[in-house]
Amino acid sequence: MTHSELNRHYKIKSLTILAKLFNKNCDCNESSLLFLKVKNRDTVGRCSNCQKQISITSKTPFDNFKLPLSYFSYILHDQILQYPKVVTSTEISRKLNLPYKTAYYLKRRIQVVTSLLNETLQKQLYNELEEYGNKNPIKLPKSGDLRSLIANKPVAVADSVVLYSSSLRANKHRSRRFKTGTSSIYLSNNLGGEQKGILVHTVGVNHGMTFYKSIPLNNQSYLLNDLENKIPKSIPLFTDEGYTFIWDRPNHRMVNHSKKSNDHRYNLSRERWITKDGVTSNGAEARNNTLKQSFRSYHYISPKWSQLYLDEISFLGNLRYSEGLKKLLLDDTDVGLGDRDYSLANYNTCTQNLKFFHYKPLTLEERRLEGSTNLINSLDEETLNKLPKSLRHAIEKNNHFWKNPGKTNWDNAKRRNEHKSNLIARKLWVLLEHRKWTSLEELIKISGYNRLEILFILKRWLAVGLIDMSRTNTRYIQLYRIYKKNWNLYYLVYSERQVELRENWKIYNKKLKLKSNRSKIVGGVRKYGN
Repeated sequence: MTHSELNRHYKIKSLTILAKLFNKNCDCNESSLLFLKVKNRDTVGRCSNCQKQISITSKTPFDNFKLPLSYFSYILHDQILQYPKVVTSTEISRKLNLPYKTAYYLKRRIQVVTSLLNETLQKQLYNELEEYGNKNPIKLPKSGDLRSLIANKPVAVADSVVLYSSSLRANKHRSRRFKTGTSSIYLSNNLGGEQKGILVHTVGVNHGMTFYKSIPLNNQSYLLNDLENKIPKSIPLFTDEGYTFIWDRPNHRMVNHSKKSNDHRYNLSRERWITKDGVTSNGAEARNNTLKQSFRSYHYISPKWSQLYLDEISFLGNLRYSEGLKKLLLDDTDVGLGDRDYSLANYNTCTQNLKFFHYKPLTLEERRLEGSTNLINSLDEETLNKLPKSLRHAIEKNNHFWKNPGKTNWDNAKRRNEHKSNLIARKLWVLLEHRKWTSLEELIKISGYNRLEILFILKRWLAVGLIDMSRTNTRYIQLYRIYKKNWNLYYLVYSERQVELRENWKIYNKKLKLKSNRSKIVGGVRKYGN
């Protein structure tokens, strides 16, 4: 194929892709656009029926594009074939013999297209998972081997990774090894605390699509919002122990990467990667490894443009799971998009205005406010009034405590205790099955907490009406059973003053259901009673 034939081939390919994705058609019936029919106007298509001329690039990321349109499909085709290796602006400049700045803006336009398509794939995956969860409900047991239950079923994984940590000299020698990943992407507070590195949240499905999100902090607010937008709650989710804040996903399981070995010859256990139950987050770990290796070619990326680069590599990896898009972008013949609709006709943003794709880092003051996690229940007035009186008063008391923090040492200690108590409460809440009785001994065995810690939490739940409890007095021990009445768990204040302790004990004893289990006495009265 000669140079002119190759140029014409990729030019027609670019026009076909833009016409399909951005729904470029004439209003008349049974019409089709004819390309390269208007002299010296390659980006204009002519209707085969009414001869109307339509611009292929208008209201697309290639509006006012001055380079040959064949460059778009050529570079996109090259990116797809080279994945997981990325194609940098320098490489584009060398291949097409363009100035670096021109190659940079060509790559930016391609990134906008891939970002829009990746958003479409994300919505498609969510709808498919939600439909699958409704038709085939999945319910994982609390313990036991899960491998047979999750075979041939979608399993979601999530994890976070740091790219381009800031220099140790610029952040008071805070490295990822000692101060977690978040601290290593920011400069020292004395230098303004500017974000230099990139913190990425990886969410995907094993043997399926994966999506990346650039986030400023590795906390509940950002991780939970990203998960809710990408994975339905009915789908099994495997993570590490950085996601202990999740309580409303019944199929969420965690693996402990710091688990110690029982053998004194070794420090860490093999089960830190795959547990005996078959729980593992290796799918997300593998994608993080691919991401880190690919981004080494860039040397450095500003956090401002991080989401564009992440969407680009995410789309290139997800393309193999979308047959319609794969045929459109790779096949030489004119093909359709299949059963799926990937139309981007609602794209109205000017290509010169890229604020829509910016990632906005947090300032130092915003990070200080975000870093002080407050356990405040965000409920509107209507929802709050529908709750029982005792539960409503407990929620109002909790919100008042966190909105009016004291500055004494006692207040600081109380906040630390409340964080710990609410963490234990969320873990226990997940282990309780809704509308079913669970024995306390079983809860102790699965959770790993001692009897007093669990009873301390259960007593508070019983007082506000979240659960029902029954107690059976046997000869040696008191047997408790718990019945979870409510689906939602709210942040509560668990510590009590002396006066509150007495009142809560009265409420606890009043609501606790007592059951007798008096065994038969044979041969007279026992020495120490029944």
